[in-house]
Amino acid sequence: MLRKIIAVICIMAAAVLIAAPFLKYELLEASTKKYEAVQLSPEEIQENNERPAEFNMEVIEPPSVLDTVTKDAEVEKSAIVGQIEIPSVHLSLPILKGTTNENLLAGATTMREDQWMGLGNYTLAGHHMKRDTLLFSPLLRVEKGALITVTDLTYEYTYEVTELEVVHEDRVDILDNTIDPVITLVTCYTPDESEKRFIVHGKLKKTEEHE
Repeated sequence: MLRKIIAVICIMAAAVLIAAPFLKYELLEASTKKYEAVQLSPEEIQENNERPAEFNMEVIEPPSVLDTVTKDAEVEKSAIVGQIEIPSVHLSLPILKGTTNENLLAGATTMREDQWMGLGNYTLAGHHMKRDTLLFSPLLRVEKGALITVTDLTYEYTYEVTELEVVHEDRVDILDNTIDPVITLVTCYTPDESEKRFIVHGKLKKTEEHE
C-alpha cells in the first residue's frame, strides 16, 4: 500500500513539474492583457506618469511559476503609463513606470525617472521568455525599418527601428538621455543569458493625437 501511495505522489509531482512552465506562460499572457492601458483614462495615465517609481536593475530575476502567481497580485494599476505595439512581430504590451520584478511580469517597464514619450531617449525593458510570443521575446524578430508605436492615450508616438545590437549588461550608456527623440528597447539576448542584452534602437517619425 505504501508503495502505491509513493508511486501516486511521484506521478503527481512529475505532472506538476511538466505542467509548471505551461502554467507560467499562460499566467504571463493573461497578466499582459489584464493591465492594458485602454482600461484607464488619459488623465489617469498622466497622473501615473507623475508618480515616483522604483528603478533597480540589480535585483531583477527571471520569473518563476511562483512569481507569476504571487507577484502579479502586487502590480498596481497606478504604474500603468501607456501601451507599446510593434505590429510586425505582433507585440502589444502595457507600459509600466518603474523597473521592478512585479512590473516586468505585466509588460514593458520604463528605465529612468526622467523619461517621457516623444522626448529624448525613451527606454523600456522587458523579459525574454522561452515562449517567443511573450513579453519582449518578439524583439528578437524585429527588423530594421519596423515601426514601434507607444501611446499615453493622449498622443501616439511612432518610431522607426534604425539599429539592432547585442551588448554586455555593463553598457548602461544606452540608457542615457538624448537631445533627439529616440526609443531604446532592452531585453536579455536569450532566456538563459543574463550577461548579454539585445537592444532595439529607433527614431521618432511622427506624433499624432490618440484616437
